[in-house]
Amino acid sequence: MEVEQKFQHALLTRHEIARQWKSRNQPVVGWTCTYTPEEVIYAAGALPVMVFAGIGDTRLADAYMPLNSCSFTRACFNAVLKGDYYYLDGFVESNSCDNRGKTYDMWLNYSKVPNIYFINTPHSNTEKAHQFFYQETVKFKEWLENTFNKGISDDSLKDSVRVYNESRSFLKEIYDLKMRKPPLISGVEFLEVALSGLVMPKEEYNRLLSQFMDEVDHRSDVPREGVRLLVTGSVMDNTELVRLIESVGGNVVADDWCTGSRYFWNQIDLNGDPLKAIARRYLDKVPSSFMYQHEQRFRHVAELAERFEVEGVIMFVMKYCDTHMFDAPFLRDELKAMGLPVLYLEWEHSMSGFAGLKTRIEAFIEMVGGVK
Repeated sequence: MEVEQKFQHALLTRHEIARQWKSRNQPVVGWTCTYTPEEVIYAAGALPVMVFAGIGDTRLADAYMPLNSCSFTRACFNAVLKGDYYYLDGFVESNSCDNRGKTYDMWLNYSKVPNIYFINTPHSNTEKAHQFFYQETVKFKEWLENTFNKGISDDSLKDSVRVYNESRSFLKEIYDLKMRKPPLISGVEFLEVALSGLVMPKEEYNRLLSQFMDEVDHRSDVPREGVRLLVTGSVMDNTELVRLIESVGGNVVADDWCTGSRYFWNQIDLNGDPLKAIARRYLDKVPSSFMYQHEQRFRHVAELAERFEVEGVIMFVMKYCDTHMFDAPFLRDELKAMGLPVLYLEWEHSMSGFAGLKTRIEAFIEMVGGVK
């Protein structure tokens, strides 16, 4: 499909997209955690972009960070030390996990990004937590206004929410195409579509999503049918692992990633104060593993497994990603109680060890396929 190539191109040229935005005298603000309220950044006329780690060595970051720290946060910091994100006018970090919280200090002291901000993210969605996070969102809005000398009105917030809600609606429609047998889009294709939305202006992105929906029903190169898999685990900011799975006979038809289904599953209810609505959505969305109410996320995974008629589950947990590592035994037991075979894999955010991963994934897919 022609439009699919545009998503691929956006990922490959994401730095150029940001530079073009900046050339219009509009700021670019980086972030790494999907609990960052992007709508507020967008309402300030800034482009929010997720900082992708990139798969490669982290020698620059290793000089500052312990080797038993999360390889994703280490690789993100390595990318900024290399100068990949030299164009950033600001960066937002949070305490969504310990690694991210401490990485804030690294960015503040050793990066050349001029404006660094820390959002204190609650680890629950109680009413008190909502009140607290609303105040954090108010402070974040004020920081953006003061930093970029740009007022953020209720109308601009509402416009931003409408744009983001439209993206989420499109993504959910496209996601449902994977329910078909064979799925109408592959797991790699969907992840490319999802990730490209994290690095480009949302209006332009929405136009591409609409074009994708117009084209996809008429595609002739439908993905081949394989073992239907759900993949869960740590943050996924590249397609290499999904590509590996689908190269050996799997169809990744569902996921539980913060950059996948959890990113777009919940909309923002625009009734009342738009800033309160934004803050409430982020704490009420399908929770990440650092949130204490794991039952809601486990229920989301189970519902996806049933809805997409999943035959097996692969758990990719990044080494030293302690929140997912603590969750893994409980989630594995729940999935096995549903009759689903589960493969647990630890990996580092690099290409090292891919041969071993491929062998284990291939054996798992053959085992699942053999008992169908």
